[in-house]
Amino acid sequence: MAALRVCRRWWCSASSSVSSSPVSRWEKVRNSKIGVWCRSLLNDYKEACRDIVVGAREKPGKATFYIALLGSAGVCGHLNPTEDSFESSFLEASNKLLLLSPWVRSGVSNEHVQKLAKVQNQGRLRYLSLVLVSVVYETPFDRDSMIYEAQCPHLKPRWLQFPERILDVGFFGKWWVLRSKMFDFDINDDEFRHLPQHMRTLFPGQLHSEENEQLYLEKFKTVILTERDVQEAELQKSSGIH
Repeated sequence: MAALRVCRRWWCSASSSVSSSPVSRWEKVRNSKIGVWCRSLLNDYKEACRDIVVGAREKPGKATFYIALLGSAGVCGHLNPTEDSFESSFLEASNKLLLLSPWVRSGVSNEHVQKLAKVQNQGRLRYLSLVLVSVVYETPFDRDSMIYEAQCPHLKPRWLQFPERILDVGFFGKWWVLRSKMFDFDINDDEFRHLPQHMRTLFPGQLHSEENEQLYLEKFKTVILTERDVQEAELQKSSGIH
C-alpha cells in the first residue's frame, strides 16, 4: 500500500508539472487574435476555391469563358506598350519619312509626325498606362512651366476634354494611330488630285486582274486586218478628206 501511494503521488506531481509547463511560441501566435484571423481568412479562401471548382464542374462553358477572359487580360497587360516603345516607333516613322523626297511623302503621315515632333519638343507630350492599354496625349503647357495658366487648378483642362487631347492609343504591343497614319506613307495623294475621280484610287483586285493580263499580252500580238476593216478604214479616210 505504501508503494502504491508513492507511485500515485509521483504521477500527480508529474502531471501537474506537465500542465504547468510554459506554452510554446507557436501556440501563443496561433491562439492570438492575429492567428485566429489568419486561420479564418484561409478557411474563407479554401471555401471560395472549393466553390469555384464545383461551379466549373457544373458550368464548364461559363468557366471556360472566364478563364479565356482572364488569360486575354493577362496577355494584354503583358504586351501593353511602354513609353520607350512609343519613342522607338516615333523615331522609326520619322526616319522613314526623312528618307523620302517631300514630293513623295504622304501628307497625312507627314502632318501627324510633324505634330508629334512639335508637341514633344515643347515638352507637352505625356504617357499614361492603364494596365491593359496605354495612351499618349498632349497638355497645354510644359511640366516645368511656372506661368499662372499652368499652375492654377481652375484653368487646367477638364476630363471631358481629354479625348480631344489623345494623340495615340497603345494596345497589344502596337501604337494604332501612328500605325494607321503611316499606312502608304510613300504615296502622295496630292499628285493624283488632277486625275478623274475613278482613276485616283486603285484596288488590289484591279492591279492583278485577268483583264489587265490579257490586255498586256494583246500588245505583243500581230495586228491582222480583214477586208471589212480595210474598207471601213478607207471610207473613214475618204470621208475625212472631203
